[in-house]
Amino acid sequence: MNLKKILALSLACSAMIFLSQAHAQETAKRVEQEKNLNSEGSESGDRLLPFFGKEAGDRGYELPEPFGVNVNYMHMKQDIVVEDIKFSGLGMNLPSFKYPFRPKYTPIPSDIFEIGVKSTKQKSHTETLRLDTWVFPFMNVYGVFGRTKGSSLSKISVSSPTPFVDKVIQGMGGMDDLDFVLKFKGKTFGGGITLAGGYENWFGLLDMNYTKTQLDIITGNIKAFTLVPRFGYRFNVSGVESINWPEGKLSLWVGTMYQDVTQNFNGKLSNLDFSPKLQGLINAVNSKGEGEFHVKQHLKSPWNMLVGARYEVGKHFNILTEVGFNKRKSFFLAGEFRF
Repeated sequence: MNLKKILALSLACSAMIFLSQAHAQETAKRVEQEKNLNSEGSESGDRLLPFFGKEAGDRGYELPEPFGVNVNYMHMKQDIVVEDIKFSGLGMNLPSFKYPFRPKYTPIPSDIFEIGVKSTKQKSHTETLRLDTWVFPFMNVYGVFGRTKGSSLSKISVSSPTPFVDKVIQGMGGMDDLDFVLKFKGKTFGGGITLAGGYENWFGLLDMNYTKTQLDIITGNIKAFTLVPRFGYRFNVSGVESINWPEGKLSLWVGTMYQDVTQNFNGKLSNLDFSPKLQGLINAVNSKGEGEFHVKQHLKSPWNMLVGARYEVGKHFNILTEVGFNKRKSFFLAGEFRF
């Protein structure tokens, strides 16, 4: 065998060995990838929630992690229409004809004062913790609890249908354009559901929740039902390799909020702070400290418009903000961890 044949045979053997090794390496790599995919698929398939999540994933739908923890903050300003303010349980010590030097407690009729309301503005700050889970690919259920703090300011005037009492009020300098301030704080808790659907990158959400708030200045709970439809679009955002910032998703939407709030409540007058003129009158007619206030009111507008955004940093962390405008102004900020 000459030298050319030997070299050719040697090169052929080397090529066969090289191709065989490359094929073996590629096969091993492919097997490893399939193992990883099967592992990921079995991990997601082993999860109980959401129900029918595997079927939705097989059809190409991208689902979020099933469980979430949210820390939320909301600031809200809105106008209130006060229909009626009344006082009850009033009384004062008055001398009697029989014992002029021994004053006797005398109840005062609740209709002895007429209170007119010109305008009312309310603002509040609410911080809540929200726990949620996707029960189905299209339905999320959640519970919330937290705290609320705020105030309302009403411009009121006080008079009386009884001429003598009205003269006494006018003798005190008149009671027009007085500040009737309610400062409140309390605990909020409740729950709700969110229905979701979409096509390609378009999505729609319908959120419904019911909450109760126990305030320190009133008897009973403030109950609220909220309905929020939203419609938006989801964008893919490229990552930044230089700072190791991962790829993310940005969702933008518009929506509207409807609120139905229980607006009849009452509480102790002794829990309130009044303007000096009104405080002097209240002290005179609430000698036992048993007087109560009764307020009947409603929201000036139950609806307002919303615009919002959410940025998803990977699969586990989201930042969300939303602004409300029109008759009710609001600002909402939340951080979310999903697992």
